[in-house]
Amino acid sequence: MDNKYSVREVFPTSFDDGTIADVMINGGGFHADKTITLSANNTTAQENIFQITGSVQILALKGVITDASTLVNCTAISLQVHDGTTQDQVTAVGGSAISGFNVGGLLLKDKALANAITVANNDQGRIVEASGAPAYFQFTVVQKTATNTFIRMQYTTTDAPIDAQIEWHCIWRPGPDDAGTLVAV
Repeated sequence: MDNKYSVREVFPTSFDDGTIADVMINGGGFHADKTITLSANNTTAQENIFQITGSVQILALKGVITDASTLVNCTAISLQVHDGTTQDQVTAVGGSAISGFNVGGLLLKDKALANAITVANNDQGRIVEASGAPAYFQFTVVQKTATNTFIRMQYTTTDAPIDAQIEWHCIWRPGPDDAGTLVAV
């Protein structure tokens, strides 16, 4: 007896909604990760995380605090697409604060760009839940022609200096032209 079935035969329904089933059935995408160091001294700073070539669909984007040596004051965290001249917000520019967060605290892109990035400190048990939507908010990024284009994090601190690290994880797949790439920088 031959019990070999494709995933599409077992799940004949069309999945294109950002759910775990969608990610599994539609190829899952590629994974990239990058640890950035926050070291600004009483100012606003930006850190490039990923570089885009062509167009890519971002399926999931999250950060985990891996070092919180000096993380007393860190506010206005937002994600942007930066092409050397222009910044397009991936999350709201007003941002969120991770002041006093512990190692293991989370940052999630789980809402439309008009919203701040979702943050969850692990100083107590927490639930992060998307209401009526997938756990991550998918979006597409397009590179500016012949220009280095990045997904980056912007933050503000009054620490002098701040000393922390965030490990960013991105699950992505090439855009409609099937030729886009995303790499950690």
